[in-house]
Amino acid sequence: MGKHNHPLDFDTDELLFLMYEMDEDQKRGSACYIATCVYGSYDCPQVWTLRRFRDGKLARTVPGRWFIRLYYAVSPRLVSAFGEKEGFRRFWRKRLDRLVARLKSEGVPDTPYRDTEPR
Repeated sequence: MGKHNHPLDFDTDELLFLMYEMDEDQKRGSACYIATCVYGSYDCPQVWTLRRFRDGKLARTVPGRWFIRLYYAVSPRLVSAFGEKEGFRRFWRKRLDRLVARLKSEGVPDTPYRDTEPR
């Protein structure tokens, strides 16, 4: 993999490698990178809700699985580059709080959760 001028620059081979890594991470029950960065833990009510949504809704459709693959390919790099920045965390916290509130209003629990096996 070559040098990059910007932390979000990557070529097709690197994207495929990151997607492969994401598949391997999911097999091990990997993290929700941005949510974990924002909320400070993989095991907290907000992240449990988001993980349930990922496994119960997104992972059941082809577009949802593509979104998950893209998210796991890009989000580790975003968190690595910007995760220490308060503005990054504030930007995502606002959006994730709204999503979590909506999911909870639709009945998605915020109780302890164990990831399901990838499909």
